[in-house]
Amino acid sequence: MFSSREVKYAEVLTNAAPSSAGLCRRGNRNFFFLCCVVAGTALLLVIGTRHNNVVDESTPVLPSSFASSDGGDPNPEAPWPRIAWLMSFPNSGTSFTMRLIQRASNMTAATNYGKESAEVRGLAPDGTNIPLYSNSPGGPFLLNSNVRYIPERYVLTKTHCGGRCNSCGPKNYILNQDEFLDWCLRGGKYIRTESGDGTEFIEVHYNASLVQRAIHLIRDPFDNVVSNFHLEQHEKTKKKDESWLKKYPNNPEGFQSWCSMIDSRFIDEEKKSDSISEETIEMFERVPCHGDFYRYAQWHNLALKVIRKMKLPTLVMHYENFEKKYEKWAEDLLGFLQLPRNGELPEFIAGKSYKTEFFTGEQLNATMALIRSLSSDESWALLKRYEEMLHVL
Repeated sequence: MFSSREVKYAEVLTNAAPSSAGLCRRGNRNFFFLCCVVAGTALLLVIGTRHNNVVDESTPVLPSSFASSDGGDPNPEAPWPRIAWLMSFPNSGTSFTMRLIQRASNMTAATNYGKESAEVRGLAPDGTNIPLYSNSPGGPFLLNSNVRYIPERYVLTKTHCGGRCNSCGPKNYILNQDEFLDWCLRGGKYIRTESGDGTEFIEVHYNASLVQRAIHLIRDPFDNVVSNFHLEQHEKTKKKDESWLKKYPNNPEGFQSWCSMIDSRFIDEEKKSDSISEETIEMFERVPCHGDFYRYAQWHNLALKVIRKMKLPTLVMHYENFEKKYEKWAEDLLGFLQLPRNGELPEFIAGKSYKTEFFTGEQLNATMALIRSLSSDESWALLKRYEEMLHVL
């Protein structure tokens, strides 16, 4: 973990941000730039010594983090503002983290997924997406620059990368490192139709060299998978699919039935896959929604590999830590992104934990054994806390 001296030094950096917020607003660009350069350099001196050493957060004081060997961004000549990915497996607290950063800083974030800009009225007057860079029409895209300032240093940018499809077989979700990275850079945007009388949505892609930092967001795997079920519930409710809702009610029994349906649908494809061992297939039999947990473990393995390949200074955040020291973790995020504290933090309402309600004790243990068997050593250092939590239930 960090030494007491490092912790104290980092606390000075993050706690200084709110006091200078008034000076670091849009109207004081020169001072803001100077503040961020000094603070950012100092913060990276703290985390830059952690290269190739991702620390477990079982007793968190500061987020685990690591940086490229010189403590700086991989491309010192990259244009400002720079992209800081928010890398997250879906339903890991991404929306809340994006909302937190935007409200606390009063500055916009960005996304690979242009439809999200439309949802928050962040499109241009002609209904098209607004790219962060004029020379990168493939994205990423500003979320709501119509009502918020654009950061001058790092722009938090949402990406879910790849290998995350729901209700799909291994042909669609088993990826290698390069394929995963390609998905991290993919997105979509609205453009004007050729006739000019409307818009259409197209898939796009941007260059990896634009990305200079990352935040790796992690959530309890059990809560994550149950959230997938709840998302499916929400979609079926909107479509008024009464037959489906009756078959898979929003309760533990409905969840188990839903998992059984999905598991049986793809088990033959899984058994034929060259990428899934016989030992893993045997473990699948004791794990409900085993495909989701396979994707979860693979996703975090590949995220760490991509981060290493790109040499991105990275902040690792466990979503559950917001329940413990919300203000502290929020300040750490702002400090890493070199953003001022210009607004109030949104209220954090801890979500319900579904471990003991939706899973049996045997299923909990079998699931963590599966995740452990699939995880790289580096990933397991970040995920083992969820196995340790089972011992205190």
